[in-house]
Amino acid sequence: MSINANLAVKIFLRLLVLTVCSGLPVVAFAVLQDEIQVYDNEINAKGEASLEIHVNSTPRGVNTPSYPGEVMNNNGVRVTPELAYGLGNDLEAGLYISYVNYNNQFQYAATKARLKWLPIRQDKGDSFFAGVNFEVSNVQPQFDESRYNGEARFIIGKQFDEWLFSFNPIIDMPLSQPYVHHAPYFSTATRLSREVIPDLALGVEYYSNLNQIGQPTTYQNTQQLGFLMMYYDGKPLAFQAGIGKGFTNSTDSLTLKAIFSIPLD
Repeated sequence: MSINANLAVKIFLRLLVLTVCSGLPVVAFAVLQDEIQVYDNEINAKGEASLEIHVNSTPRGVNTPSYPGEVMNNNGVRVTPELAYGLGNDLEAGLYISYVNYNNQFQYAATKARLKWLPIRQDKGDSFFAGVNFEVSNVQPQFDESRYNGEARFIIGKQFDEWLFSFNPIIDMPLSQPYVHHAPYFSTATRLSREVIPDLALGVEYYSNLNQIGQPTTYQNTQQLGFLMMYYDGKPLAFQAGIGKGFTNSTDSLTLKAIFSIPLD
């Protein structure tokens, strides 16, 4: 591994430790489910643009809102276009605009901007890939009790032969009153997949929301969601799709999701 890669690993680990070590009082915190994805080793080259359409629905979900007026995932469909652009120097910028179809009404839900930094990559000669994605969001109050939020999603993984493993420790921080001084929330996203034929891989993804950092909790009070996945990276349209099952009382019991990659070249 190069000196620059070693320095990037140290920065990555220090950011993770510093963020995880914070802890303040507990409070319930909802999150808009507009993107269900594990970040991996993909990043746009300098000057390269891409468009993804994130779609997910919840045929069977939790019915009890966590705060008055919250729009629940149950029976809803969420559609989120994402534009991304490669800035060079291992950086990629992205913009999401989220919409939710609930009770046969389509409504604007959120705008999110992100910056992905992936300095350690196997296509550059490193033995694994690692980086971080920073995101800020402006969410409508019926979908999130905190209007403004920030996220730091760390990315670490490895591609070996036909296999791909990626793990995302995620820190979510509310930036709006009355939650601006509360502790961040910790969750994880994990992918393990194997290419079975050229351009087609099968795998599993697991999402675990462990609630606030430094606060005791029980398994049933956390969100635990697993997916069986298919990934297609060929022509004319690359996509991934999966069916998810919730494993706790706090998790939607059935979730369907897909991401379509639309070429802009």
